[in-house]
Amino acid sequence: MRYNPALDGLRAVAVIFVIAFHCNHPLFPGGKVGVDIFFVLSGYLITSILLNELRQTGSISLTNFYVRRALRLLPALGVLAIFQLIRSFFSDNGSEIREATLIGVAYLENWNSVCKFGPTDLMMHTWSLATEEQFYFVWPLILPLIVKNRPLIWLCAGFSAMMIARFVFWKEGYSVAALSFSPFLRPVGLLVGCTLAFLPIQNWRLPNVALPILMLPLLAILVCADKGASTLVTSLATAGLIVYFQGTRTTNSVFAASPIRYIGGISYGLYLYHLPIFMLTEKWKIHTSQPPLYEAGLIAIIFATAALSYEFVEKPFLRLKDRLSYRSVTGLEERAIAAVVAPG
Repeated sequence: MRYNPALDGLRAVAVIFVIAFHCNHPLFPGGKVGVDIFFVLSGYLITSILLNELRQTGSISLTNFYVRRALRLLPALGVLAIFQLIRSFFSDNGSEIREATLIGVAYLENWNSVCKFGPTDLMMHTWSLATEEQFYFVWPLILPLIVKNRPLIWLCAGFSAMMIARFVFWKEGYSVAALSFSPFLRPVGLLVGCTLAFLPIQNWRLPNVALPILMLPLLAILVCADKGASTLVTSLATAGLIVYFQGTRTTNSVFAASPIRYIGGISYGLYLYHLPIFMLTEKWKIHTSQPPLYEAGLIAIIFATAALSYEFVEKPFLRLKDRLSYRSVTGLEERAIAAVVAPG
């Protein structure tokens, strides 16, 4: 399976959705569903990588998988944690900042968002990282057990159970936090993406009209308040777009244009740093008499921070990751960035 540049463009769409949402602009109240786009992409890419290794070698190297994921995710997260630690020594609530940071780097923020057992501070958006890492802690253990035993049935059963549970929680008026952050209720997109990896989509071709048809519900959700069905609709539309971007459409689409792909490439940094920058500037009351210029300046700072992080923090560890010996070489894992966006 080859690297698909259009999927980086789709990742860019997801991170733009979420940044638009966190700008608190009234035109984009549904942007937080960008996280569901990332869930589908992550489930599809990571499962494709694991299946490729399993089919080539007959097993999955758990050590290799976990070490390579750590090298991809922890350096940038460590920069944010160090910033938080330094900031805590100059703040009146330093102990709360340190506790919130510990919860974030321990990948427990999703449970914290549901159960409220600790502070969140600037780490609240790490709930999606936590959801994905918890999923991927067990998924490589489960995958070899189901791959030869009707995996699509197992995945469809898991998907159906999650959707039924979501409906029950919504119908009975249970906590909105559970629907938004619970690892048992929210990551519908992960299961959709995992299912997609088992299907021969490289042989499928959708008509050209499918692109606007699939983008329309995503754009409609962006400009509408998030509804109960948005997670499912976004996940299915994203799966359709992944199918659409096969063959020659990979390079011919606007999604594969260099600027769009670059945004997708630095989307992990954009995810990690954008919300803290928004929150800190609001807390420090940094405003101007020209709101559009102020917002444009913040966006520029966010993109510059993410670009610098990618070039000087993430890339050295990516090179180290690539030098590690691993049994199944694919071009995918370089691009398979897990859970990089969250609605906060």
